[in-house]
Amino acid sequence: MFFDWHMEHEHGIDAPGRLRLVYARPAVEREWADQKSLTALVLWRAACDHDVLVDDVELASLPRYYRYTTAGTPALHDGPVPPAAPNTLHREPRPELFHQVAAILSTHALGDSAGGYPVGPATTVGFRIRELRSTPGWIKGDWPENLKLARTYRETAWQKRVDGTWPVTPQDLQAARQASPADPAYDYPAVPAGPDGYRLWLQHAHHLLTVGTTLKAVADTLPRTADGYIAPLAMVLDGHGAACHELRESAHDIEQLWAAEPAQPTDLSSWDLAHVPNSLREQTEETTYLIQELRVWLETLLMSETGQQGQD
Repeated sequence: MFFDWHMEHEHGIDAPGRLRLVYARPAVEREWADQKSLTALVLWRAACDHDVLVDDVELASLPRYYRYTTAGTPALHDGPVPPAAPNTLHREPRPELFHQVAAILSTHALGDSAGGYPVGPATTVGFRIRELRSTPGWIKGDWPENLKLARTYRETAWQKRVDGTWPVTPQDLQAARQASPADPAYDYPAVPAGPDGYRLWLQHAHHLLTVGTTLKAVADTLPRTADGYIAPLAMVLDGHGAACHELRESAHDIEQLWAAEPAQPTDLSSWDLAHVPNSLREQTEETTYLIQELRVWLETLLMSETGQQGQD
C-alpha cells in the first residue's frame, strides 16, 4: 500500500502505468520488488523489536531502520529477520535501496513525528494504511466513484423500466424482496452499545458487509437478458454490493485488532478513534446512506409494480 501510494502520488505512475513500464523495461520489476521486500522487512522488524502487531507499529519508530546517519548504517542491518523473508539483506542491499525505501516511508513516518494525529498516542502503520485505503483521489481509495456507479445503475434501471426496455418480471420482484436490506442487528462483535449509545465501527461495517454479500448473491440468481446482458436489477444489486465490500479489507484488519485485545475495552469510542481514521468513517457513513437509498428504491419498485399488476 505504501509503495503504491508513493508511485502514484510522488511519481504520478498508477498501476496501469507501472505495467506499461514493466513491458518497456523488464528490469524495473525486480527493482520495485526489492523496494517492496525491504519495506516489508522494515515493518516486520519494527513490530518484532516492539513486540506488537505490524498494524500497531508506530510510524515515528520506522526511520531508524532505513536511515543512514553519521552514527552508522540503518538498524535493520543488525538483529533478527523473519525465516521466510526474501534474501533482501543477505544480498547486501545498496545504500540507494535504503534511500528508495526512505522515500516510500518517510512521507508517513516523518509526518507522524512532526505532529501525528489528535487521536491516540501516535499514528500506527495500520491506521495510516486504512486511511490511505479510504482516501479518495487515487486508484485504491476511490470509493466515491463506486458509490456514484451504483447510483448510476439505479437511475439507468429505473429509466429502462419507465421506457419499457426493462419489463419487470415476477423473478425480478422476488429478487427485490429478497435483497431489500434489513435493519442492522449490530450483533457482531457481540458488544452492547456504550453508556452513550455508541456502537463500534466494526458492528456497522459487519452489517454493511452482510448486506453486500446478500445483494451480490441475489444478483447472481437473476438470468441475463435475451441479448445476453446482465439484467438491470442484477446490475443494481451487484453494484451496491460491491460498494459495501469496499470495506472488507479494513474490517478484516480491525477485526483482528479487536480480537487481539486482552480484555474488552470499556470506552468503545476511544478505541475506535485510535483505529478507525476519519476517511474510513466517512466512507462507512456514505455507504450506509447508499444502502438506505437502495432500500427505498426497492420498496418503490415493489409498490409500483404491484400497483401496475393490480390495474392490469
